[in-house]
Amino acid sequence: MSREGAIHVNREKKLNKDQIDRYVVLAQKGESSAFEALYDHFYDQIFRYIAFKTSDSLIAEDLTEDVFLRMLESIRKFKPQGHPFSSWLFRIAHNRVIDHYRKRGRDKNVPLDTILTTVGESQSTLDTYVETKLAMREVNQAMENLTDLQREVLNLRFAGGLSIKETAEAVNRNENSVKALQHSAVKKLRVLLEPNQMFAEQLV
Repeated sequence: MSREGAIHVNREKKLNKDQIDRYVVLAQKGESSAFEALYDHFYDQIFRYIAFKTSDSLIAEDLTEDVFLRMLESIRKFKPQGHPFSSWLFRIAHNRVIDHYRKRGRDKNVPLDTILTTVGESQSTLDTYVETKLAMREVNQAMENLTDLQREVLNLRFAGGLSIKETAEAVNRNENSVKALQHSAVKKLRVLLEPNQMFAEQLV
């Protein structure tokens, strides 16, 4: 399913928890409009999460679409049991990224032709894109100094936009543990990224 071809439901206003739960139940019953509403609500969050982990927007688009295809195939198996739907969906995304790196390795460099295709022929746009890619490379390199769990918490919180509670459910930890992991990770990144003020100042 392409993002362009999807019917966007409730696009102007994000869904609240009750609405998400209701759409999940309807999607489990086969209501296509409910699936489209969930797709539209979560697409950007899932895309940002995967893009941050892969550093490649084209790969992120493909993997994001695959996440929603897998969601469509397995949504009937989802059982809340106190766990938010978002945590279940992000676990699918996390597993899909792992599968991707198992198949293609961990090379995160972006070929020049991919950059040119992505940004077109504008020199100013290309300059901005390259500067951003270099800055993001610094962030990714700095995050290699964190534990796997710290990286996952930051990816879910800042790239995926999940709450502390949702993140805790996604990584199977309690909320206090997630807060501690986030605090220690951010503290370390601030030290490592201090020369790069643009990103260091965004870490709160």
